[in-house]
Amino acid sequence: MSAIIAPFVALALRDPSLLDPGDFPTAFPAPYEYAVISAGCAVVMILAFRLSDRMGQFFSARDAFALCAAAACAVVSSSALFFAAARFEGVPRSTPLIFGLVLVAGMIAARMAMRALFYKDLAHERDSAEAEADLRRVIVVGVDRFASAAIKLTDYLRPRTTQIVAALDARPELLGRKIAGVSIVGDPSDIGAVIDEYAVHGVDVDEVWLAEDMTFLPADLLAAVEAQCAARGVPIHCITEAWNFIAAPPAAAQELGAIETFEAPVYFKAKRVIDICAASLLLVAAFPLAICVAYVVFTDVGAPILFWQQRIGKNGQKFLLYKFRTYRAPFDDKGRPAPEEQRLSRIGRMIRASRLDEIPQLYNVIAGHMSLIGPRPLLPQDQPEDPGPRLSVRPGVTGWAQINGGTIVTPEEKNALDLWYIKHAGPRLDLDIVIGTLLVALGGEKLNGRAVEHAIRWYRQEFAAHAASCERETPNDRRRRTVAERAERLPALDAVAMDYPYRAVEPG
Repeated sequence: MSAIIAPFVALALRDPSLLDPGDFPTAFPAPYEYAVISAGCAVVMILAFRLSDRMGQFFSARDAFALCAAAACAVVSSSALFFAAARFEGVPRSTPLIFGLVLVAGMIAARMAMRALFYKDLAHERDSAEAEADLRRVIVVGVDRFASAAIKLTDYLRPRTTQIVAALDARPELLGRKIAGVSIVGDPSDIGAVIDEYAVHGVDVDEVWLAEDMTFLPADLLAAVEAQCAARGVPIHCITEAWNFIAAPPAAAQELGAIETFEAPVYFKAKRVIDICAASLLLVAAFPLAICVAYVVFTDVGAPILFWQQRIGKNGQKFLLYKFRTYRAPFDDKGRPAPEEQRLSRIGRMIRASRLDEIPQLYNVIAGHMSLIGPRPLLPQDQPEDPGPRLSVRPGVTGWAQINGGTIVTPEEKNALDLWYIKHAGPRLDLDIVIGTLLVALGGEKLNGRAVEHAIRWYRQEFAAHAASCERETPNDRRRRTVAERAERLPALDAVAMDYPYRAVEPG
């Protein structure tokens, strides 16, 4: 509604005479033409920014940024279209600015009204529930942001089971004030008297919750609080315990030195400077292309245009890897599961095949998470049993495994290729990988049997104790022949084979 009304209100605020219909319908006035274009652009931007999802009752200050962005895009697009159509004749140049302000104000006002109605209904439900429910009564000791959030959560819970009846804090300036609607009635040392006072009025305190910020509560005062609660049989917990927000004990860390590792060549120390300079130049050069890809992604799969995953980088550090989205959402706008074969469109398949979806990873390179060339970063569950060697260097945007098979090779083959690269990395090999990456982007992935077989043989010799872990798939898979079968067809590895020329070649 705001999108349709806003352009007409903007015209009226600028000059009421602009709304004069004139000779309509014989001639369509320019102001009305501008209003129709602006309303259409506003509707499109509201849909694109997903502002029509009926979530206005949960509107917050942070959501206002999305409204402003949608309004700005609507103003720019409508101004560009109207300028192309009528060169802004008949409409003052200040009208788009007024239109943007009116649109933002209207959308914010609508959401604030929805929020007010929602909380009014919520308060009515709460009052009705409290009249019947046997609530757990709680006193909060300590005032901080987490305590405030916990109090609000107890209000939102349906059916409501808990009521915060009072708060205590050791800071005198807070006495008499409120936190999330709950009064701060005294000092923590008065906890016993407060519990007794509420009991006199028929309100039995069932639990005491301690805030997470304990700097306000010295050890002796905490001991006094615990003693007074124990004397009255009132259990005392931290808020995180009460809400079960305690972090689970971390799983045993994977041993990075589980096998005999080798140090990465000195070349990797110099690569960081090369990565920063090259990635910065590539980012500037690829920026127009990135804008085009972002637009295509937006029209194909919608917002958001970026996709991220948590990957494991150098020394086991986790980071977020960014790509352009190529898959549609797993559910449609009505919540129905989308068929898996329809999620990747022909456009998305082309973007993935050309590696254009990986342009955002230039940011990861500049930020230090990745290198331009190196072993591809894996998901935590895809790490090999011996992750130490591959995690001794930064992962790469492209790598030796990507130009010698990519998704065609098995995880064991990919690991062998990556470890071979780490051991033999150098400027010449990196240049070959750059050329190979361009060839893959143009011609698609192809299995390089010689490179894979050589890497497996080298890996078996370098890590003899773990050769048995290279389990292969069934021989029926022609593109994923077993390492054992390939090894049987090869002659014994000699010194010449160890110096295998690492330029990519096609099998056969």
